[in-house]
Amino acid sequence: MRTQKSTLRQVADTLLSLICLPLLAVAQSNSTSAEAANPKELPPTQSDNASVQLIKNYLTVTGGQEVHQGLSNVVAEGTIKESTLQRHFNLIETADGKRHLTYYWTHLGRKHRVLYVYDGLQAWMQVLEPKKQEAKSYGGPDGTHFAHQHWLLQPFTLPRRADYVFIYQGSSKVSGRPAHIIQGYGKRGIHSWFYFDKEKFLLTRWGGEGQIAGALEPMDYRATEFKSVAGVLLPSKIDLLIENAAFGHIQFKEIKLNQNLNNLSFLMPSSTIPTLRQRPTVEN
Repeated sequence: MRTQKSTLRQVADTLLSLICLPLLAVAQSNSTSAEAANPKELPPTQSDNASVQLIKNYLTVTGGQEVHQGLSNVVAEGTIKESTLQRHFNLIETADGKRHLTYYWTHLGRKHRVLYVYDGLQAWMQVLEPKKQEAKSYGGPDGTHFAHQHWLLQPFTLPRRADYVFIYQGSSKVSGRPAHIIQGYGKRGIHSWFYFDKEKFLLTRWGGEGQIAGALEPMDYRATEFKSVAGVLLPSKIDLLIENAAFGHIQFKEIKLNQNLNNLSFLMPSSTIPTLRQRPTVEN
């Protein structure tokens, strides 16, 4: 009878045999910047074997490829703390890349609620409380980061995987543990990086560029705790990183899979502000 340990050893040996290029000595202090592609270079057209194997290993140890391919969405709730600000959230992520995230909190006795959505084509946001405002486009680097950097569902299965090409980058460390790094080249020049633990094959860190004080900087997520949800191993606590410094964390209180979203729309609401018609000019 084959044990889980022997299975992991087998996939580890397979991975090492596939990695023909020398490992890059990437230090944790500058690893994410080293992974970023030169924007002048043409993106690769096909994922390499090492990256494909790492993704297969990750899917295997976190529930199996068939189980992951059967995921249509995740619905979660919890708290997020950024510096001194703590908020509650309700999160929805779908297999085809949509996101629906609601933050809500109370400050000085007033309730606040803000909605951020990516409908698969554009990102938008809307203040719902204390006073409802018109929905508006959520663009720029902040909107791009929100749309493409997910907390739970990563682009390792179809249909999202079809939008990426993955290339092995070398070695680094996450919280002192050796890790393999691959970079995902997405559509419209969107780049993401993913760290897989060398021993357990779990995804322990991922991210992409975000805007901080007007400059683009690496903004990453680091999983520190995991839990099994209906047979799928998912992060249950995530540190928020700017470059390599933690400035907050995400704590998941509840995660559900494959929920009925028929009554939920990701489309931005139409404006309710009346359009003033101009009075036609009368010629003398």
